[in-house]
Amino acid sequence: MKLPKWYNEYKNLIESSIDKYLDTYLSLPSSEPLEQFKEVIKYSCKWWKKLRSILALEFYITLSWREFSSIKTDEDIMKFCIALEMIHAFSLVHDDMPCMDNDELRRWELTVWKKYSQYEAILVGDMLNTLWFELIADIKSPYVSQELSKLISHAIWFYGMVWWQVEDMYFEENISKLTENILTQLHNKKTGKLIEASILGGIILSWERANIDIFKDFWKKLGLAFQVKDDLLDVEGTQEETWKSVGWEEKWFVYLTGLDKSRTLLHNIISDCRSISRHLGADKIDFLVDYVEQRSK
Repeated sequence: MKLPKWYNEYKNLIESSIDKYLDTYLSLPSSEPLEQFKEVIKYSCKWWKKLRSILALEFYITLSWREFSSIKTDEDIMKFCIALEMIHAFSLVHDDMPCMDNDELRRWELTVWKKYSQYEAILVGDMLNTLWFELIADIKSPYVSQELSKLISHAIWFYGMVWWQVEDMYFEENISKLTENILTQLHNKKTGKLIEASILGGIILSWERANIDIFKDFWKKLGLAFQVKDDLLDVEGTQEETWKSVGWEEKWFVYLTGLDKSRTLLHNIISDCRSISRHLGADKIDFLVDYVEQRSK
């Protein structure tokens, strides 16, 4: 699916904001080992599609009636976007490691542990999972900063991404105990929680809180759709298309329900998302919903 010009403009703004933040943060003189570690940090942040931060940015722009051209890299919404990308990067760096998914490729490049070392992958993940605190602490309103801190923490904590990873590893060894209902709950914790935080954070920063109730199911459904699509790509995609290692994942939707039912499930979830997003009348958000279904990587 070809990305429109506006998507790349949003992505470029987010990436330039990350680069500017890291250049400032890492500017102090340091030793030779730390200079190499700076390279690991920047490598860890460079691949991602930026979908979560683009969702946050577009919900913010739509609800605050801002023009994209007026957004500056040091604004609160951009601090939030950088924080989201730091969290996403740290989770994937750790997820790729031999003790977890043992992936050697991501976005058609070597994963962090494979390119550098396992200890550097652990440390860079730890570092990225602390930098977001500093970013959110710098948001001007203490009340909003506190809200966003809780929001992000709940995406990561014991009942969020950590819970998912624990159960993911468990079901690697106990595949017979996995059901479609359990898998749906797992995916809601893995992908849904950070997508929820992205959209809710964009709404909170726009100060249009009345819209939170309207979209209470949107982020959960979109997160589930994203993961079902990932499961399909693992079976139907190639390394050239997906830019990562692919192969039959026996514990996911395709294994439990089959290809046809998984495709139907994805289509139905996306239809539900579209019916909710119509409340905004925002073409860009409608595109992001379609992109989740139609992407090839």
